[in-house]
Amino acid sequence: MTRESRSQTQDPSPRHQGNHENPRVTAAALPETKEGTRPTTLGTAGLLTALSALLLSVMGFAAAGIAVPSIGTSLRASASEQSLVVSAYSLGFAVPMVVGGRLGDIYGRRRLFLYGMAGFTAFSLMATLAPTITVLIAARALTGVSAAAMVPQVLATITASTRGRERARAVAWFGATAGGATAVGQVLGGVLLSVPLFGAPWRTVFAMSVLMGVVAFLAALRWMPGTEAPGDRSLDLVGTALLGTSLLALMIPLSQGGALGWPGWCWALLAAGPVALVPFWTRQLSLHRRDLAPLVPPPLLRLKSYRHGLVMALLLQSSFGAFTFLYALSTQTGLGWSPMRAAVVLLPFALCFFAVSVWSGKLAPRFGFRRLLTVGAFVQAAMLVATAASVLLRSPGIGEWTLGALLVGVGVGQALMFGPLVGAMIADVPPSSAGAASGVVQTTQQAAMGLGVAVAGGLLGAALAGSAAPSEQAYVTALAVCMIVQAVFAIAFALFALTLPGRVVRPRAAVPRP
Repeated sequence: MTRESRSQTQDPSPRHQGNHENPRVTAAALPETKEGTRPTTLGTAGLLTALSALLLSVMGFAAAGIAVPSIGTSLRASASEQSLVVSAYSLGFAVPMVVGGRLGDIYGRRRLFLYGMAGFTAFSLMATLAPTITVLIAARALTGVSAAAMVPQVLATITASTRGRERARAVAWFGATAGGATAVGQVLGGVLLSVPLFGAPWRTVFAMSVLMGVVAFLAALRWMPGTEAPGDRSLDLVGTALLGTSLLALMIPLSQGGALGWPGWCWALLAAGPVALVPFWTRQLSLHRRDLAPLVPPPLLRLKSYRHGLVMALLLQSSFGAFTFLYALSTQTGLGWSPMRAAVVLLPFALCFFAVSVWSGKLAPRFGFRRLLTVGAFVQAAMLVATAASVLLRSPGIGEWTLGALLVGVGVGQALMFGPLVGAMIADVPPSSAGAASGVVQTTQQAAMGLGVAVAGGLLGAALAGSAAPSEQAYVTALAVCMIVQAVFAIAFALFALTLPGRVVRPRAAVPRP
């Protein structure tokens, strides 16, 4: 009897019972943790502590985006330097994410979480005290690298230490945090910009990250559980270099192309990025065939739920990135709203997203991931079309209450898409590959957000070209068109959701004490 068949015979866990789309390709095909060991439990305090890394990384990014104009005035930064304050963080965050996940598998996720949180806090302090724009950009890049060390450990720890209903609950909170933190960060950034405690309003925004980072680090020392994947502790350095090169080739033009006017070298890098992935993946396959430790285990992409989930994440995050970019630009530049006013209108969306995401954790055991994802996608598509129609009919004087109420409906649909998608993707992933799986998921999400922003910015720039003074209507129309495209993506998302296994989440079986 082979190792794979023994694992399928002896392991009665839900991931083997529920994976019927290909009986030869299951989580058992991936390396497992040592048998006979008691699983590490997460608990409520551990879950909230782990989620603090996700909250800090997303909320800090959103708040920093609001603070960019204040930074430019205070430090006399050019437009390109101001954009680097945001994009340097994105690059530092997205490019080493997969490596951060793999390092957590090798050396322990709690250890990487603590290192990352310490770095995030220290470099946020460096940003708070930065005397020049160059120092601030460097601090933001290093803050992003620190986030890449701690954030993959969140989903990896959830995967390694939970099962069944406990995992559904944890993933629901993960989705709620990821979605709600963006709007909360924008609102909080607007508030902090009116409280210049450190000589300039923008310094207060980064000081917030320092305070929250200290609290999160101390909480992690007490409540963050330790998990790791026993086995080969080597790191594929060649694969790391190949993957980093490919991601840089994609992320640099996505983050800087719009600010630079999309020169030829940006398009050349975008074309080279996917090409550079070919030798990387060839190496991963070779290492796997030789029973060595690849950076990204190839069996991950043989899991249908994980493979299709990556495409769905690309659809969801790219359209959401385009929407958030055009919403901020249309309301603040087109309609002349203040950052606080624009963020407050978006706040009900964030709060609804958070509440429904948590609620989806209770719905998943009853209805299953596929049904929730499909319903959520159709609800979002319908509400986006309704919101786009309202925006066009009421422009140029868009009613704040009407827009806020319609966006609540959009938030309901999005909440039923985001959290259950993560749950469906990690359902068959074994704890031993949790870090790598988490890193790939979150790298895909970050790259998709950047892609959405880049495409939306490019199309808007082309539409406004030749207009000396773009009208309110031009921005409002761009936002409405973006919503229609987002609705089309939601329908495509629903079609992919229908291909996922139709299982429900089963409760975790009692584990006997050794």
